Amino acid sequence: MKKTLLILLLTVAVLAVTVTPGYTWHHWRGGVFVGVGPYWGPYPYYYYPPPYYYPPPAVVEEPPVYVERPPAAPPDPPAPAASAAYWYYCSSAKGYYPTVPSCAEEWVKVPERPR
Repeated sequence: MKKTLLILLLTVAVLAVTVTPGYTWHHWRGGVFVGVGPYWGPYPYYYYPPPYYYPPPAVVEEPPVYVERPPAAPPDPPAPAASAAYWYYCSSAKGYYPTVPSCAEEWVKVPERPR
């Protein structure tokens, strides 16, 4: 009698540890499913919630900065040689080089007059 009672208690203890309630009542509206086996979480093996995908991180880029270059200065007249026979005249400034250091347009070559 003691041996039978011990086996019965042991069987009930094993079933109590391994029996898990099923969550099929969602589908059967009130039915309860009791299964035998290990319990792996709140969902049965055939119904897991979809995985959550995190959105990609937002990347904020600064807009490019454009720096406008100033217009190129017109080239200076060539350095006069020792035997230069020309003067350089600027029409807009109404003067000759080197009195007028720079000119907005191209320099005009004027032959040198004897004094």
